[in-house]
Amino acid sequence: MRTNKRGWWGILQACLICTVAALIVAAGVAWIAIDADAAGSLGLAGAAVVLLSGLTLWVTAWSWDRWRDQAIFVSLFAFVLKIVLMAVLLTVVPVPEWLDPMAAGIGALMVIIVWQSTEVIVFARTRQQIYDD
Repeated sequence: MRTNKRGWWGILQACLICTVAALIVAAGVAWIAIDADAAGSLGLAGAAVVLLSGLTLWVTAWSWDRWRDQAIFVSLFAFVLKIVLMAVLLTVVPVPEWLDPMAAGIGALMVIIVWQSTEVIVFARTRQQIYDD
């Protein structure tokens, strides 16, 4: 097992690499197995989750570097904002006619599972200095 020495930035990098790769593979499989609309739906929903999750983790990494004593509160705020933004997107943005709801749901769920799994695994391998020595 490799130790993550880049802290939150390393977690963000690993989450983006693993999740985007899984999303590309899943969209390709959906394209071959179902059709282009399913692949586009899966990709769109997955990309929305990647974007919002990436922004949340970016805010966490950024705040950890600048205001370590306030990083938890900033991260919690970013998480709540992510949930609110997703709710706004789901209620305000009209659903395109070509969108396949099942494929979109599968894409979003798959991305959440891959992202969270990667985040936990890499976090477990991270050496974080909390207090100055």
